[in-house]
Amino acid sequence: MTRSLLMRRTLVYVIMICTVLLTIFPFLLVINTSLKTMSEINIEGPLALPHIFHWDNYSRIWDVGNFVTYYKNSVIVTVVVVAFVVLLSLLGAYPFAYMKFKGRGIFFLIVLWGLTVPLDLIIIPLFNNLKSMGLLNTIWSLILPQIALNIPFSIFLLRGFMKDIPYALLESARIDGSTEAKNLYYIIMPMLYAPMVSLIVFTAIGTWNNFMLPTILIQNDQLRTLPVGLNYFQTKFTMDYPMIATAAVVSAFPAALAYIVFQRNILSGVMVGALKE
Repeated sequence: MTRSLLMRRTLVYVIMICTVLLTIFPFLLVINTSLKTMSEINIEGPLALPHIFHWDNYSRIWDVGNFVTYYKNSVIVTVVVVAFVVLLSLLGAYPFAYMKFKGRGIFFLIVLWGLTVPLDLIIIPLFNNLKSMGLLNTIWSLILPQIALNIPFSIFLLRGFMKDIPYALLESARIDGSTEAKNLYYIIMPMLYAPMVSLIVFTAIGTWNNFMLPTILIQNDQLRTLPVGLNYFQTKFTMDYPMIATAAVVSAFPAALAYIVFQRNILSGVMVGALKE
């Protein structure tokens, strides 16, 4: 190995290590703060390590912050949104990928048009429509809009993967008497494992972390989700930094865990998806 090559590799590793440290430092700081008391922060500063790990902060958070209700609402909204997005996007992507019907290109352009509409642009009409339908300040006001907002990208993503599957497989199945529903369930879905995992994780994290819709559409504290509940919790415990940090860790843990567990599937789905369409 030449000296110049060794220096370049060393420089690359130094840059990578510095980037990793800069990335994980805020998370470590929040976790460190959550295990301390307010007096320790005032005396020793926020960067000092705790002498005793105060795990009781994590049990106390459930008693004073109404986090059980916030967690339950977030889980319900996320599970329902992900289930309907996966189901509807599969049913929508399949005909766009394999079936021929009049106006298919126009309908697909309409679906793609949904990707260009920002939430900020439609939030006022959405508020008025939900109010007129009597859905404002209900759990459905969080579920239905997020399903609709996730459908265009989901159909676009799955259609790209479906078109890469040989059409001869479906033709052979049809000759053997298979229906379109069986083709989708037994042939297409098993071959879409990586993109399906990516879609599920991205939709779940996006729904879990959604802040705008619950803030505008929900006023009842018993229907608030974690991001909004965390915001009100921060307002209530403005000067109690350990409790705020503990609430942040508890709120972010499910999304971080999902990404860590399915990291390889997400990366493989994204890398393969970069070659589609």
